[in-house]
Amino acid sequence: MDNVSINRAIPADAKALATFAARLFRETYSADLTPSDLATYLSRSFGIRRQQAEITDPLGAVFVASADGDIVGYSHLAAADIEGALFLNRLYVDANWRGLGLASRLLEEAKQECRRCGVSSLRLTVYEKNTGAIAFYKRSGFIATGTTTFTVGEEVQCDLEMTMPVPQH
Repeated sequence: MDNVSINRAIPADAKALATFAARLFRETYSADLTPSDLATYLSRSFGIRRQQAEITDPLGAVFVASADGDIVGYSHLAAADIEGALFLNRLYVDANWRGLGLASRLLEEAKQECRRCGVSSLRLTVYEKNTGAIAFYKRSGFIATGTTTFTVGEEVQCDLEMTMPVPQH
């Protein structure tokens, strides 16, 4: 983990980030989606222009974890629908880097961004069948606060809503 750096993404990262994010989404969710729904979601959510927009959004932040010049993880924060919170839209870690503390480092960077922005909580939604992610978030201090739906193409999925308090030290 010593060779992993985490930095705020810049527009030049958009192409590599789009490729990385699409690959991880495909690896994680392709078994639960039709090829058509998967293709539609990937094109809408992980194109280069979309990544550039997320990177340059003044109300959000994207952090990229890199090792030896390759992206191995990232997180995307956006404005939340509730005042005093940020929304953790994505936290992706390459399968080869899971279990090594990288997700915790990315989450810590997200919490630091909350503090920099003066917000007191971090919110997220996670697919109800993504039990590994749910377990990680619970271990990290998130609590379940409800459920919501998430549409991927024609597929309507159930997501768990979770919130974590972020003390301002």
